[in-house]
Amino acid sequence: MSGSLRDKIAVLLDAFEDDKVSCSFEEYKEKLSFENGLKNEERFRAVVEAVCKYSISSPDENGEENGLVEDEGSKEMSLIADMIISHLNHGYQSSPFLDFAEEQMIHKILGYVGYGKGASGVFLPGGSYCTLISMICARHHMYPDVKETGLDHPIQVIASENACKSTDEGALMMGIGTNNVIKVNFDMITPRELVDIIEKNKIFMIISTFDIAKDGTVDTLDKFSKIIRKYKIWHHIDACQGGTALFSSTYRYITDMFQDAHSITIDFHTCLNLNQQCSLLLVKDGEQLTNCSSITTPFQSGRRTDGFKLWLCDQLDDLDVHATALFERYIESDEELSETSDQS
Repeated sequence: MSGSLRDKIAVLLDAFEDDKVSCSFEEYKEKLSFENGLKNEERFRAVVEAVCKYSISSPDENGEENGLVEDEGSKEMSLIADMIISHLNHGYQSSPFLDFAEEQMIHKILGYVGYGKGASGVFLPGGSYCTLISMICARHHMYPDVKETGLDHPIQVIASENACKSTDEGALMMGIGTNNVIKVNFDMITPRELVDIIEKNKIFMIISTFDIAKDGTVDTLDKFSKIIRKYKIWHHIDACQGGTALFSSTYRYITDMFQDAHSITIDFHTCLNLNQQCSLLLVKDGEQLTNCSSITTPFQSGRRTDGFKLWLCDQLDDLDVHATALFERYIESDEELSETSDQS
């Protein structure tokens, strides 16, 4: 590493510590205008300090700052991992060590879930993309020849009424159409009503939600398990915001339902507050992941090895303590989740 780069990193680290200032989008033109006569070093410092000073989290729809329970350890470790990934500039399957780190984390989490031999997983760029690939797996599961022949009829997916927008996005990108996403309340619907929906449509997938962070939606499909097996429907769990419990030895039992699902999505940048982005798709039958779109073949070499961020945090930070603290905060703020944890 050159001395010049070291100096620039030192400037950046100092800028990280500066107080943040909020300004409107219209004010950026003035705030981010710099004198033309500045020397390279001076201009670099001015630009970096301004970027760090005026870069704050956008408020959510309720006017409140976004964010989870802060944990400087995990945040710092994932930042360092991000710097290592960027410095090495290696994509997936071009760095044996980074590939090993991702595979090690995948197998560890598969064990937490309870998936057996033949299960697989892949880190992908975002939870929405994970959901899309799970939908492609589900379609291939129901229609194995779809890659070659396509489909000549509509197909439908059943999703929670509180499902993430990624379900609609996946239906749009696959050409299924958002009108073929049937939203239901899994707590209110009866097994007979679910069967009626299945028999009146061509359901290939059910997506339930395990969201302990955003709105406390935890769909339990135990009463539908026989129906799902009978009609050979793929069950996917969106645990993007709820994967926290997997890393907590205290609360992992709440995720016992995961082992019955065909696939699961977890966003670690959301549920563990790691640096953007770190998303994982787990699939019980790994061959489906391979066969549905050849997702594990070398064409994916341009993907960043984001799973390394989780690996480094797992090596140098106590993710169990962090996850437990996060989950306990969710329990305190959500009465329904508190009842779920008490009953389990």
